Amino acid sequence: MLRIFELGGPVMIPLFLCSVFAVAVGIERLWFLVRTRIDTEDLLEDVKLSLGQGKVLEAMQIAKKSRGPVASVIAAGIAFYDHERDEIKEHMLAVGKEEIYKMERRMGALDTIVMISPLLGILGTVTGIISSFNVMAALEGVAQASALSSGIAEALITTAAGLIIAIPTMALSSYLNGIINKQVADLNKKSMEMLNILDSRGEF
Repeated sequence: MLRIFELGGPVMIPLFLCSVFAVAVGIERLWFLVRTRIDTEDLLEDVKLSLGQGKVLEAMQIAKKSRGPVASVIAAGIAFYDHERDEIKEHMLAVGKEEIYKMERRMGALDTIVMISPLLGILGTVTGIISSFNVMAALEGVAQASALSSGIAEALITTAAGLIIAIPTMALSSYLNGIINKQVADLNKKSMEMLNILDSRGEF
């Protein structure tokens, strides 16, 4: 591996950094999204039951003890329990936007790595080809073959490295975005259900 890294030339350094950063961000985002997954149906039922019994504080404690964006939005709605629907909706919307931002944070970094890794690979290819042409122009005889192969290796290795980094990172980004989209859809659904529950609070 060290030999391949050496043959790839100086462009391998930013490519290596891209790979480390992609792995770090991917693990952090995956851990965050998995950790905040909860059964939102059970959460909403527990909150509805407490509110139906007039136990607003207990409903707030149930929401606060739970993790995830849905729990935060539900807690925001309960906090404005005695307010008008528009005020409750506005507050829940603000908290929902903040929770979505938390879920999407650093995802742009993965997209950037997907974009620049192949470009860095192409840059290494260009520098490797230039190196090969310089060898062809400056050297003759037996020494030329070994020196020429170094430039060709640099050209090929960096292209492969760029693709090796970009392809898994793209797959990881797609998977994480799928989780985020699912959670956002659930967040919107449960927010509307919570608003409907609060609308009927006078019937409890």
